[in-house]
Amino acid sequence: MNSNNNCTNKRNSFLTRYGIDYSYNEVKQCSITNSTKTKDEQGGSNQIPEVKNEYQYSELSKMRSLNTRYQLNFQNYIQELYKSLIKECNYNLLDLNSLNTSLDFESLLSVSNRTLKAIKDRKIFSVLGYFPTISVELKNRGWVEKRDPYRPPINYSLCLKSSPHMVNWIESPPLIKSSINENEGAIERIKSLQTWNILKNKRSDFIFVTRKQLINWSTLSKLTCVSQMTRHLFCTKNGLAQCLESYKNAETNLMFPRCHYIRTEADSDAFVEDFITTALVSTLKIIVKAIENNKRMFTENGNIPYEFIDFVKRSILKILNKQKTGNTEADIWKFKSQKEVLDKFLIHYTKLISDSNSKFSQEYTNELEFDVYAKCKYLLEEVKTYCPQHYIDGITNTWIIKPRSNCSGHGIILSRNLQTIKKKIAGADVLRNNHIVQKYIERPLLVYTCKIDLRQWFLVTNMSPVVVWMYKEGYVRFCTNSFSMENMHESIHLSNVRLQNKYRKFRNSQIPEECMWDYRELQNHLRNIGQEYVWDELIFPGMCESIYAVLQAATDTSFYRDKTFQLFGADFLITDNFIPYLIEINSIPGLNPSTSVIANLVPMLLGDIIKVTVDYKTNLNADTGLFVRVVPEKWKPSSGTAVNCSRNPLNSSAALTAEQTPFTFDYHRRWMDSVNKKLVALQLHRKKQK
Repeated sequence: MNSNNNCTNKRNSFLTRYGIDYSYNEVKQCSITNSTKTKDEQGGSNQIPEVKNEYQYSELSKMRSLNTRYQLNFQNYIQELYKSLIKECNYNLLDLNSLNTSLDFESLLSVSNRTLKAIKDRKIFSVLGYFPTISVELKNRGWVEKRDPYRPPINYSLCLKSSPHMVNWIESPPLIKSSINENEGAIERIKSLQTWNILKNKRSDFIFVTRKQLINWSTLSKLTCVSQMTRHLFCTKNGLAQCLESYKNAETNLMFPRCHYIRTEADSDAFVEDFITTALVSTLKIIVKAIENNKRMFTENGNIPYEFIDFVKRSILKILNKQKTGNTEADIWKFKSQKEVLDKFLIHYTKLISDSNSKFSQEYTNELEFDVYAKCKYLLEEVKTYCPQHYIDGITNTWIIKPRSNCSGHGIILSRNLQTIKKKIAGADVLRNNHIVQKYIERPLLVYTCKIDLRQWFLVTNMSPVVVWMYKEGYVRFCTNSFSMENMHESIHLSNVRLQNKYRKFRNSQIPEECMWDYRELQNHLRNIGQEYVWDELIFPGMCESIYAVLQAATDTSFYRDKTFQLFGADFLITDNFIPYLIEINSIPGLNPSTSVIANLVPMLLGDIIKVTVDYKTNLNADTGLFVRVVPEKWKPSSGTAVNCSRNPLNSSAALTAEQTPFTFDYHRRWMDSVNKKLVALQLHRKKQK
């Protein structure tokens, strides 16, 4: 088996650029002086894209260079950041008159000439908010900042009076180890005042901002490059679900847990159908797994009637018939008319998943066990074709209910009880607080027995066509307590940083104090458990493909202006077989240094954004830092016609035709088949190397 070739053969992930602009009245007249806090989170083919060989060595060297760029650790980062911030605040609060400091004529002339040249070269920039790294990076490239001295990015006086921990909430980390002294700080202030006098009525050529409400879009010049897209539906929970719903008839390797946006009774009925289907399939899994593990499931005094199994088999056969023939006449999903029968099924199913000693009331015989096993095993294999996410479903039928308008984990609940979920949905404010009901991934990758998820940054520099850059670094968030599907506590299942902060003192002793790693630490862990290939072969390429698929799906619902780019933060959950599932996308990914991991990563991230949006714009050979452009090998739209599902779905390399299996039924399974083959190949390869 050519395992190396199979695993590294086709990968294409490298990114493109674009620019952005501004106008003299482009900033809304609202003070941001007191903004010392930002929101932490806001929440083709079956071939994996590959990194081209000519980039592999340069990318490796970039990752190794991180060792020299990290400066802070958990013990010292707050003190170091606070020390630097206080120094900056003091410089900006100096009484220039009392210092008797001024610029001579030649210095003033030099500042004026440099500013006028920047106007001519279209190198005037503005930063709305507190992002000192952006200012330094652009000034190092000969740009001049348009900055109103009477509207500072933070309240300097308030910062001086605050505790050191307030640095956790500023928009991005302050500059570390600035060597400027008091006199030099005063001179810089005077130069800035001179520059402002020239630029205050001039248009900015580049604006960096993370809150689009600070932009006066009506007066924004078409020539101004701005770091915000005007509209992107995929950054809300319901918007992401809608984007992907409308794109079901395209072949991609997008991995997204199925969800239901509950707005109407029809939406609720669709969820009920999915819930019951999942419970039926889970029952097959429980029976098959128990018998394979030599667990006796039958006894005369069992607490679940044997007829329960017959009901499950009949229902599964109806599902198969409906999917294969399209016949809906004998539809079991008329929930209201079948309410009594289905309620009884759910009661017995709940017993089965909650009591490990549950048994079926039937005298045990070898023949009975073999007959039940054979039929359930056959039906389970058949139904997998139409349940593409059967792997992540597990056996408990747990769903996660999210208010569409909340972030930071607020208002989220987990439940496996249909009535509880329906009651939660029914109690929502129809106009303002609709819910997303999403299938919970029951088989996550665990690190030291705890669930993790990944925050992946990506930069969009065009939407027509889609140009997206993925960042090779990010951070890994830990839940504080060991994973269990029996305990629904938030400390076990919801990895949001602010939420988990409450439980750090009581965390699993093996996980880091900040409940966070960077990507390097995760990759080291994967190597330590013998999975050194899965990051480059499965996880990162899988995230690339999912992000590209979402953006491609959103082109019809996004309004894009030229000279626009934006940084986004995507949350991914990795399954225990190393497949990344996209959970949601945030339009304001928290860059505030709430941990030492984030404090170290964000300055690099911001610097690399300038490399892509400024350097690469004028030089296609420019260094793009840790950003790589995603270039999928193929993107084949399907005809959208329903198909003969009995065809062999593994021939995924064939051209799409009107006979192809629909997107919803086939793409996950083809992806999983290819992934499992690759994992087997990787394991064989490692054994040979040993």
